[in-house]
Amino acid sequence: MASDAHEPGKLPPASAAEMPPVDRRGTSRRALILVTVTTLVAVVAGLTVWATRRAPQTDDVSHGLPTSVPFRFDPGQQLIHLTFLPGTVRWARYETEPGMQSIMVSGQPPSDWNWQSGDPPKPVDRSWRVEVRMAAQDVDAHRWDREYDEEAGWTLPGDEIAPVRGRPAFTNEGQVLSWEYVRYSWIRITVHGVDRSAELALARQVAEGIRWETRPLALPFETAGLPEGAVLGSAVLEWSEDGPVRSSAGYLLEQKDYGGFIDPDFTVGLTTESLDSGTEAVTVSGRAATADVFSRKSSAGTYRVGQLPGGCAQCVAELDIPKRSAGATAVRDKKAALLLAASIRLVEGHEDPAKWRTW
Repeated sequence: MASDAHEPGKLPPASAAEMPPVDRRGTSRRALILVTVTTLVAVVAGLTVWATRRAPQTDDVSHGLPTSVPFRFDPGQQLIHLTFLPGTVRWARYETEPGMQSIMVSGQPPSDWNWQSGDPPKPVDRSWRVEVRMAAQDVDAHRWDREYDEEAGWTLPGDEIAPVRGRPAFTNEGQVLSWEYVRYSWIRITVHGVDRSAELALARQVAEGIRWETRPLALPFETAGLPEGAVLGSAVLEWSEDGPVRSSAGYLLEQKDYGGFIDPDFTVGLTTESLDSGTEAVTVSGRAATADVFSRKSSAGTYRVGQLPGGCAQCVAELDIPKRSAGATAVRDKKAALLLAASIRLVEGHEDPAKWRTW
């Protein structure tokens, strides 16, 4: 095993000289950035919500490996993209949160698939799927999948194999590729839908094609009138060739210790799903809307507003407020919730959902 590799999620003793460089300029600014009710919050602008978060540092943004990785990512940024995929993309989803950025892509292989190492792998169901999960420093890259993996009897990260781009790599019984792309920071890659014998080779090609970048996650909406103190905690952009397209941003209203999972106090976003999925038909600001209220005593529920200004006829604005959340307290009632949902707007240049892509 390489001398600088260790099990994901367990930080071995190390001197300050051995640790990756950490930007300490932000330590005096650990308070949350408050966003007032009157502020127009453009998610697409890539708002940095916690001053201590930053992007991985790299000498060559396009092709080099990062030289250091923060303990927390900025969920308003897209940090990686994939330059190799097994075929035509039919569905894609990009997720961000402080400890992890994930890309999930699926599609169909081309009919003339040119496999570089011999015969082309035969698709099992004519649909491949690639998952890439990039963890921040000392975050378990397997945490979303660990229970399933352990139930299957798989070891993590598995046996050491040939390095990927000069960094330690491992695989296990499930053909999961675990790659320590920076010291104490891991990427998990899986490929499904092809011959099992080809999964690991394809996962390695995906890893070889990862490129690092720092740019705002191109969410297609902005929201006015967010509750005071709302801070971006997570974001999702999901595209489908023949299904609903969704985009959302989860907000926190209280500073919480990050334990590896984000539980938003409320979520705003857009979807191309039908407005009719709500249980109660209402109107807000003259626009058709629906409300699925969980309790008469609070604003907890799902609110959807159609007739979105800006040129997207099929777009529906959506607000979700969980039960017993700070969001249910900050958004005082159903009327206020509908007004907040109605304040969601398209960002100029994002009128066509077919172009809401991240790969």
